[in-house]
Amino acid sequence: MKTIITLLIAMFLSGCTFMLQDFANYGKNYEKIKLHLLTIEDDKQQVISKIGEPVNVIGSKKFEKGTVEVWAYEKWYAMMGYDQKEEEYWLYFLNGKLEQWGRPCDWAKEADRVYKIRYR
Repeated sequence: MKTIITLLIAMFLSGCTFMLQDFANYGKNYEKIKLHLLTIEDDKQQVISKIGEPVNVIGSKKFEKGTVEVWAYEKWYAMMGYDQKEEEYWLYFLNGKLEQWGRPCDWAKEADRVYKIRYR
């Protein structure tokens, strides 16, 4: 009886070990995004060295005064079943330098208001 219980416990613990190793293969970030390390005017390489590669490049657009590029960083929450995205931050670069960062759509209303004031 002791042998069977010991065998079952060993199988259970080895299954948990495989589950923990599996998280590393998802390609998702389960750690905090260290935004406190960023400073305005960091170039792209400095940002990557401080907080890692972006999950995605949301987009880029060329304007008269330069090119705007938006990078996405995500923090995921592990749970039974499907994992959930806990946080997402977008970093905005102008001509390769960090201009601002925040959650998606943080500045959408403000940008619209500034645009209306400037062009009335």
